[in-house]
Amino acid sequence: MEARTNARTGATIAVVIGLVVLATLTAGAVVAIGSSSSDSAVTAAPSATPSTAPTTAPPSSPSPDPTRTAGQSASPSSTVTGTVHDGAHSGDLRFFLLTPPKDAEIYGDGTGTAVSRDEVGVSADIKRGLSRYGFKKGAQRTYLTADGAYEISVELLRFDSAAGASGYYDDFYLDSPALAIDSTHPVKAYRLSSGSAESTDAVAALSHQGDVHISITVTGEKLPGRDLLKRLLDEQYQRLATGR
Repeated sequence: MEARTNARTGATIAVVIGLVVLATLTAGAVVAIGSSSSDSAVTAAPSATPSTAPTTAPPSSPSPDPTRTAGQSASPSSTVTGTVHDGAHSGDLRFFLLTPPKDAEIYGDGTGTAVSRDEVGVSADIKRGLSRYGFKKGAQRTYLTADGAYEISVELLRFDSAAGASGYYDDFYLDSPALAIDSTHPVKAYRLSSGSAESTDAVAALSHQGDVHISITVTGEKLPGRDLLKRLLDEQYQRLATGR
């Protein structure tokens, strides 16, 4: 499993299983950075002692408090607020994060975690890609389902226009087996092998709505079904489109 650059732009994606960083995921997995037209790659060795708590960036970057908050979830009545009009999102981007079930265990702040340009841009190539498409702000939240079966991570990245979010989506991809998902929304879905002893496989979906790019990862003790991934994506897309 590799994260590779788009040959047309040279922009890169970092893959980290267990949470969404930039356009995807990591945690003890080998991360390769290269070009789709080149055999060269820079490989990072997996951690000797993978943590079960998620982070919003590789170990060299600051991590949010991994404390789980049972039963806490963000909703339209939360203290964070936001508005959307014709695909343009304003206010606190955390407001638009997919709402976890009431009985879910949330990692860190129940309202989500703001993600800065430096936390998203884990390489020079990624920083250039963010600048190219007009990155403004990011937000991320990870939670565990009540039955402990799945860990779900969502990351939203807002750009200065819908064209910026669409361009970012078009140019980034994962060099992993594709999953076919029947959706009326733009979507790229993948099956990813996990580098964690606590889980087997993960699935990921990338999409965009208005000026926001969407990344969703689902990982668990058994391979998550594509129906679950589609439902989560549909719910996240709807929240971005309507604020509900």
